Amino acid sequence: QRADELLSVGQPMAALSSISEVFSSKRFRSTPLSVLEPIMLRFLELCVDLRKGRTAKDGLILYKNVAQNTSVQSVEVTINKLLSLSRQKLADALAKVEELEGGADTTAAASAAEGGKAAVDVDDLEATETPESILLGAVSDDKSRDRTYRALVTPWLRFLWESYRTALDILRNNARLETLYQTVCHDAFQFCLAHQRKTEFRRLCETLRSHLASSQKYTHQSHSINLNDPDTLQRHLDTRFQQLSTAVELELWQEAFRTAEDIHTLVGMSKRAPKGPVMASFYDKMAKVFAVGDNFLFHAAAYGKLYSLHSARLALQGGDAKGEDGELEKLASRVLLSALAVPVGSGVVETGRGRSASADGPTEEGESKGRLGRLASLIGLATPPTRAGLIHDALSRHALKRVSPQLRELYQILEVDFHPLSITAKIEPILAQLEQQPDTARYVAPLKEVVLARLFQQLAQVYSSLKLDRVVKLASFQADGDRDVTRRRVERYVTEACRRGDVDVTIDHASGSIRFDQALFGDEAAASSAGHDSVQTLQPSAAALLRSHLARLATTLHSTLNAVASGSQSPAQVAAAAREKAFANLTAAVADERDTVLARTMIIKRRKELAEEQNARKEQEDAHARSIRAQQKAEEDARRQKEELRQRELDRIKREMEKVKQDEAKKVAESLIQSGLKVDKQKLPELSANDLVQLQVQQIEKDKKDLAQKLTSVHKRLDHLERAFRREEIPLIADDYKRQQLRDREAFESAQVQRSEEARQKHTRGLAIKASLQRIMPDYASFRERQERESREAYEAERRRLDEQLAEAKAERRRQILADREAERQAEIRRQQEEEERRVREEEQARIRAEQEAREAEERAKIEERQRQAAAEAEEARKKALEERLAQRKADQEKIQAQYRREEEALARRQGRPAAPSASASAATVGSAAWRAQRDAAASPASTPSSSTERPRLPLQPRTASSGGAPSAAAGGERPRLNLQPRSGDGSSAGGERPRMQLQPRSTPRPDAPPVPSVLAGTGANTPPATKDDSRSSSPAAGGAPGKYVPPSRAGRAPASRW
Repeated sequence: QRADELLSVGQPMAALSSISEVFSSKRFRSTPLSVLEPIMLRFLELCVDLRKGRTAKDGLILYKNVAQNTSVQSVEVTINKLLSLSRQKLADALAKVEELEGGADTTAAASAAEGGKAAVDVDDLEATETPESILLGAVSDDKSRDRTYRALVTPWLRFLWESYRTALDILRNNARLETLYQTVCHDAFQFCLAHQRKTEFRRLCETLRSHLASSQKYTHQSHSINLNDPDTLQRHLDTRFQQLSTAVELELWQEAFRTAEDIHTLVGMSKRAPKGPVMASFYDKMAKVFAVGDNFLFHAAAYGKLYSLHSARLALQGGDAKGEDGELEKLASRVLLSALAVPVGSGVVETGRGRSASADGPTEEGESKGRLGRLASLIGLATPPTRAGLIHDALSRHALKRVSPQLRELYQILEVDFHPLSITAKIEPILAQLEQQPDTARYVAPLKEVVLARLFQQLAQVYSSLKLDRVVKLASFQADGDRDVTRRRVERYVTEACRRGDVDVTIDHASGSIRFDQALFGDEAAASSAGHDSVQTLQPSAAALLRSHLARLATTLHSTLNAVASGSQSPAQVAAAAREKAFANLTAAVADERDTVLARTMIIKRRKELAEEQNARKEQEDAHARSIRAQQKAEEDARRQKEELRQRELDRIKREMEKVKQDEAKKVAESLIQSGLKVDKQKLPELSANDLVQLQVQQIEKDKKDLAQKLTSVHKRLDHLERAFRREEIPLIADDYKRQQLRDREAFESAQVQRSEEARQKHTRGLAIKASLQRIMPDYASFRERQERESREAYEAERRRLDEQLAEAKAERRRQILADREAERQAEIRRQQEEEERRVREEEQARIRAEQEAREAEERAKIEERQRQAAAEAEEARKKALEERLAQRKADQEKIQAQYRREEEALARRQGRPAAPSASASAATVGSAAWRAQRDAAASPASTPSSSTERPRLPLQPRTASSGGAPSAAAGGERPRLNLQPRSGDGSSAGGERPRMQLQPRSTPRPDAPPVPSVLAGTGANTPPATKDDSRSSSPAAGGAPGKYVPPSRAGRAPASRW
């Protein structure tokens, strides 16, 4: 209200200051938004009228801090109000310029064009005007319209730009204001585009990048920008696509490239693929950006991606749209033409000879690869494109069928039927037609470079040197005119190609010739770079033959080996046999493998189900926890707001009470002063209400005392006077009473006479009226009877009608109740049927689920049973193999024992050579039963070792040739010892016979060791060497201990061989 009053008297600055005081007051935060919003709107109107952008920004920041937690819509209303007022002011300024300077000699279009030029003349809207610029504008020779534009429009342009920046700064990093933020961004782009504000557009792009970067730093804050949200990320992508379109229309190509990188980063973060039309627009803009930068390789790649999107969309539509076919043909022409215009060797890292020899070569090569990879990733390619790959992609997408005949002929000349001697004559008419069209004129120069590259590649295959004039003649076009232009173009191409490593050429200006060098043992830079493009090979060079010599030799040797090995089994047959064997093994293991796979599949399925259940449970718990936290936070905020509101209300009540007390104290003080109480006015603010009340009580008491004293004096003075008055008025009162009685009687009598007269007149008038009414009494009686009869009939008819309606209503109500009950009964029946069906269905599902679980359990049991059977079979096979090994070992032991016996017998035969054959024969024919008897007899108790600590030895008793040839049995039925008897000539036991070894069995044989004798047993390897002492005998020692073996005396006998 105060601001309106100030505005009414023409003081807007004072009004703005009065409203600004509201924002700085303590009650600003506690004021309801319904009261603050109109104040804020009026504040913004004043700021716009006075162009106070900084003041408006400060007020909006304060208002946002108050309103963003309760009403985001109010913040949006204020921001939209600021922008709409600023745009309206700018429009009014433009209209005023048109009104002032739009003369009859200029049209509206020319005026708008001049206005746009004047807007561009202002370089920077954020730059402040200096005194020098003001003086320069005053003395400059500009047109009157330009001066008017700078005076009227430029300030509002600057203010509108400042308003956009203010809105973006206020709305950033708040998810609840994200939609309005993107809308303001789009409006700012349109502002820059409409007024050609390139400097402001660059700053706007940098501002948006800084906002996006800061949003990633403060993700932990509440209501921050979350790029993981698909909707938020999609809004940012839409804004960046609009930014790219604006940059292309403003021809800010570097800013467009940076925007494309931002889009690529956001697309990489997005889980949702961008829409097809949006990506088509993106590729179209990128093709323009690459064309401006003369990067024809990625220009063609962008057109290829755009063509693939259009062809895919046309394939989805079924080819019904005829307008789409024309657009697709035009796009196919651009794709093929741009691919053909790509310079030969593009996309290959420069690895020339000079570059590879330098120390910085690998660094520059890595940078080149990184740059190509980054550009490829911008347009969605995994690897950098090449010229041959782009042409192949265009042909595979049937672009050649949709292009014009001249482009088809151009492809045929360049890529299929390239002839270096007539290439310029064939291709020049086509280039002339392309140069006449604005869309294809830019491809003429790169096509000439492609022709020159093809020409040099084929000349290098045929010639070793050539005159420079002939090369210039072959590369010249009639449109070029002077040969010097072609010569410079040829020399420039040779320099660039040698630097890239495409060709190895030397120009000899002294002789005016070109030499094609071929380094036989040099690097393969030229070959590798040329290999990326389809170059027609006329004849192999010496370097190519040398490089491919080993490969050709290997191919020839392989063919020769195959031809030689045709008689025997070839490697192919060996491989086939191996494959058949592997297939047989695979077939044998199919069943086990299938069971294993099924079991593993079930395990994986179960684990996956458990993992999904766990993840779902975890997500549910997280969501529940988040909801609980959000609810707690909301409750906390509500409680805090409620507490703040209560506290503010208490403070307000307290302030009001203090104010009331102060007012009361002030009133009391004023009343005391008015009553004559002497109160010091200087000390009055220091007195409390109680003090004032006490003073008032004291004053009242004083007034009472004064009044009592006055009344006492008055009473004393008036008593005597009153007594005298009453004594004198007694006779006067009696006379007055008599006069009053007389007056009352006279008044009564006159009133009685007046009433009698009025009654008589009234009776007379009544009789006259009755006489006049007696004439109409019959008519009145008949009319009354008729009216009563009609009323009674109408009443009866109405009553009957109402009774009928009541009966019908009762019947209808009865039918309705019956119908409702029937419907309820039917609904109950249906509900019971549905319940029964659901119960049956649930039982059926439970049965099916139980059967499925039973089948799964049965399958698992079968699988486990088969696994157990397989394990049992494997265990049985292992046991069987073990038994076979034990049997084999036993057989080997028996063989060893047999060998041992044969060696003992052979030894015995060698020691007893003079013996008669009959004795040996008789000894050899001893049966197994006689041998067992002799073994039992030899096992006497005396041979048992006396001590268990000493390992018993097997005693070898000397055997004599008895009559039966059988070994003698020992007493006591002991196990017979092994008695090896030497063969003697006469079969008697002479005194000179050689003692034999006695093998004493173990007292307790080990059950764990098989009865396998040592291989060295009987060979003498374990026998200690004989000493010179021949006193040892083979007889048992005292106490029953067996004696040690004593070899016989070798005196007078031939030396025996060692055994």
